[in-house]
Amino acid sequence: MLQSVILCVDDEPAVLESLKIELRRGLGQGYLIETAESSEEALQVLDDLQLRHQDVAVVIADYLMPNMRGDELLQEVHRRSPETLKIMLTGQTTVEAIASVVNSAQLYRYISKPWESHDLLLTLKSALAYYRQQQLILAQEAELRRVNEELKRLVEDQSAIIQDRTFELERANRQLHRLANTDSLTDIPNRRFFDEKLQQEWSICQREQQYLTLIFADVDYFKAYNDTYGHQEGDVCLRLVAKSMQTALKRPRDLVARYGGEEFVLLLPNTETGGACAVIAEIQQRIRDLSIPHSGSKVSGWVTVSFGGTVAVPLSPHSPSELLQIADLALYDAKEQGRNGYVFREFP
Repeated sequence: MLQSVILCVDDEPAVLESLKIELRRGLGQGYLIETAESSEEALQVLDDLQLRHQDVAVVIADYLMPNMRGDELLQEVHRRSPETLKIMLTGQTTVEAIASVVNSAQLYRYISKPWESHDLLLTLKSALAYYRQQQLILAQEAELRRVNEELKRLVEDQSAIIQDRTFELERANRQLHRLANTDSLTDIPNRRFFDEKLQQEWSICQREQQYLTLIFADVDYFKAYNDTYGHQEGDVCLRLVAKSMQTALKRPRDLVARYGGEEFVLLLPNTETGGACAVIAEIQQRIRDLSIPHSGSKVSGWVTVSFGGTVAVPLSPHSPSELLQIADLALYDAKEQGRNGYVFREFP
């Protein structure tokens, strides 16, 4: 089986070499790391890899490059290979530029330069896990289509088995739908389901002129937790935190989903800042009640969570991607202010 590829693009050879070394050290030998010093060279490498039927899992591109900028490159990568996840390295671009590439190229994440090794590797591991899950879902969808075709042929020749086969198909569809929309570790909705619900709730709140709150939540110093207690205990911790968040939500339309790694996202329709703060307080109390020891934390002896959110009444020409961007910046503020707390940023 051919290795999946990570394609790194930067016009500075020293940056490329540093990026390649860090990824090789952090990810091991399971992935093929290709490099390109320009957008044009990157597109040629992408074409060559696709001709060899190699999966390009992730493209990491610098924003500022001659001739074709990184955002323009990622838009073209999305056109040629929609399933490839796109990550942009940037040291000086604006929120508007990032929002533009999020909309046009389905940007997975952006990383500030100079990057921190831990953040870089955590982002890559999360992206690769998400890519593998999407590939599994696509394969299962293809298998389901094959089963559907087989069932159609059987129905034509053997009418006696229609009822039994229909039941099998419905069960397979239910199982596939749940798998496609549920995070396998925490058993709460996954990012794919969240993305769909965000679009739906944005439309509803825009039509009804209701508030829509989006909050990112991140387990504080989770890498240190894994290093101290091991990844199995880390998985247990994430499951407990996810359950605490889910049980704190009381209304049918409220949603918590695993966004990736130790990061979660809450979507609260028809909720203003005061109501959102009450939900956060409830979650914080439930996590305190868990009393999960965390000797590697710099803010507490127990597991804590940081929150960053924003509240909007959806109006044109704004988009859901801007809601995500502002909440992500608020989470960054919460971490900068010492973690184990929350920050809300005003929506434009």
